[in-house]
Amino acid sequence: MLFRRRALAVAALTVALAAPLGGCSIADKIVGEDPKPIDESPQKAREKVEAYLAAMVKRDAAAGRKQLCPTLAGTFDKTAAGEGGDFYKKTKVSGPVVTDVRADASGQKVTAAMLVTFSGKKPVPLGVGFLVTNIDTGWCIAGEDPAVVLPSMPSTASPTPSQ
Repeated sequence: MLFRRRALAVAALTVALAAPLGGCSIADKIVGEDPKPIDESPQKAREKVEAYLAAMVKRDAAAGRKQLCPTLAGTFDKTAAGEGGDFYKKTKVSGPVVTDVRADASGQKVTAAMLVTFSGKKPVPLGVGFLVTNIDTGWCIAGEDPAVVLPSMPSTASPTPSQ
């Protein structure tokens, strides 16, 4: 019985002290502020692109297709394994890495760099931009721009000095 009275007294005292301090910064310091939500958009976008890049390295078109938004499925099915496509059998992708993730009006813009070897030729550095968005079914790649110039890549061929 004594325990019950003590518990009620502590509860009443807590309520009595907390009510007047409700809008006070001291109460915030004692109780703590509400945690701010963490924006997971950049991380989710990066994960989608990294999964797509891993599929390109393995030449696994089915795994790559799973990362795309449904609106890209038809185009992907027609072009992915064809000449110049991301999963063309005579093209080898190596060392892909995400270099940047930024917010865009339509979602997250993810830039990646990789080396691409076309039919036994020398590897060529290539930059690719991906638009990743969140739709009803979750995060997916909504667009790809293979013409991204990376800071370490020359935008035009350098002139060769004449002797």
